Amino acid sequence: MSRGCLKLFANRSGEHFAEKLSKELKIPISQMKTLDFADGESKLILKESVRGCDAYVVQNCFDPSSERSIYKNFFELLQAGDALGRSGANKVTAVLPYHPFARQDKSTGREPLTARLAADLMHVAGFENVICSDLHAKQIVGFYKRTKIDNLPASNIILAHFKESNPTLNGNLVVMAPDAGGATRAEFYARKLQCRAAQAFKLRSNEEANFVEKLKVAGLVKGYNVLIVDDMIDTAGSVVKLVETLKEKEVNKIFVCCTHALLNRNAIENLSNLGVEVIATDSIPRTEEFKQKATWYKEVSLAPLFSKAIYNLNQDKSVSELYEDY
Repeated sequence: MSRGCLKLFANRSGEHFAEKLSKELKIPISQMKTLDFADGESKLILKESVRGCDAYVVQNCFDPSSERSIYKNFFELLQAGDALGRSGANKVTAVLPYHPFARQDKSTGREPLTARLAADLMHVAGFENVICSDLHAKQIVGFYKRTKIDNLPASNIILAHFKESNPTLNGNLVVMAPDAGGATRAEFYARKLQCRAAQAFKLRSNEEANFVEKLKVAGLVKGYNVLIVDDMIDTAGSVVKLVETLKEKEVNKIFVCCTHALLNRNAIENLSNLGVEVIATDSIPRTEEFKQKATWYKEVSLAPLFSKAIYNLNQDKSVSELYEDY
C-alpha cells in the first residue's frame, strides 16, 4: 500500500542531488521557493498543494559550492519539514546524503550532545523518516526515537567502481582504515575484495580538532597495493599522514575511498600533491569545474541507492535489502 502520491522537493543546496533522484524515480521536482531577508533569515514557500502526499525533501547541508553555512542549510531543511506538515502532507521524509552534526555523538564534561540535538530538531520539524548514508557514529541511529532513520551503506557502490577500475589488484591488495574506529569497515571491504586487512592507529590532540599527532601501521604492507577506506575525509590530515607512512614502507599503488569528501582547509591541495586516487560519493556537492581540475578525484553517485530507498518507503516495502550484509 502506498503512503500517498510521491512528491520530491529540494532545498537550495539539495537541488543537484534531487535532479539525479528525479531522473532515477522518473518524477519531477515539486516547486518550492526560498527567499532571503536582509538580516540573513529566510522564508520558504511551497508552490503547490501537498495535502495527503508522501513528501521527500533533499538537502546537502554541507555545500562548498555555495556560501550558505551548514547551519543555514540545516535550518532551511527544518523549515521545509514544518511547512510540509502544516500544509497537510501525509508523510515527510528528509533526504540527507551527508548527515550534519554527527561528530559530536557523545558528551564528555561540559560539552553538548549535538548529534542528539539535531535528531530532536528533526522530530520537532515533523519528519517521519530520515534517509542518510554512512553516519560517522552508528549510535546516532539510537538518538532518533520517534523519527525513523535509514542509514544506508555506500560500500557496495564504491566497491563496484573500485573493482571495475582495478580488476587485477585483488591478489596483491591490502585494505586498511586510518584509525581503529574504522576497523570494521576495513574488514568488510577486505572480505568483499577477498584480500587482507591491515590497521593504522592514530593519536589525536585533545586540544586541537583535526590534528593527528602520531600514526602507526600494524600489518604487512611492503610490496602490496593498499586501499584506504574511511567514512569521511575532512581536512585530510589522517589520510596524508597514512599515505606518507605507507610510502616509507615501500608499498605499491595507494588508493583512498570515502563516502563523504568534505575536503576542508588545505585538503584539496594536500590530496593533489599526494599522487593517489580518491574515490568518493556525491554526498557533498562539487562543481564541474572542480571535477575537471581535480584529476585525482573520482565520484560515484548515491542516487540509485537513495531512489530505491525512497521508492520502497513510498510503497511501504522493506528497506533492509539495501543493507545487504554490511
